[in-house]
Amino acid sequence: MAKIWWEPYSTQSNPMLSELGEPPGPSRHGRSPTLEHPRVLFVRVVRFTFVFHTSQQLHACLEYYRRKILPSGRSAARAEAVASGEVLWRQHVERWYERLPLYLREESKRAKVVAALEEASRQAAAAGFE
Repeated sequence: MAKIWWEPYSTQSNPMLSELGEPPGPSRHGRSPTLEHPRVLFVRVVRFTFVFHTSQQLHACLEYYRRKILPSGRSAARAEAVASGEVLWRQHVERWYERLPLYLREESKRAKVVAALEEASRQAAAAGFE
């Protein structure tokens, strides 16, 4: 059973921002806190908690877990970083979904994750989550 809840925004990191082409900082959360109270969506399923700051992140994650077979993960930036011997290459070229635990991709768990994210998507739409 998945647990879905909302919390007020805090300054925690958001690894999906740069992947989705958004600015590096959470700009919508930088507005006046007295006028807007942004919320963050949490989804706990299969001993892992997903954190979503926007509905785009939720939909990107849902689409990722809906796929049974993933496309190749090779990237030119990663190849260049590895070839040059860059020590901190993970911070620069690792995509957000590569940081997720691999056990979530197991078929039985993937199905539970998809169901939980679909339910979270329905709740987010009903709540007007941006």
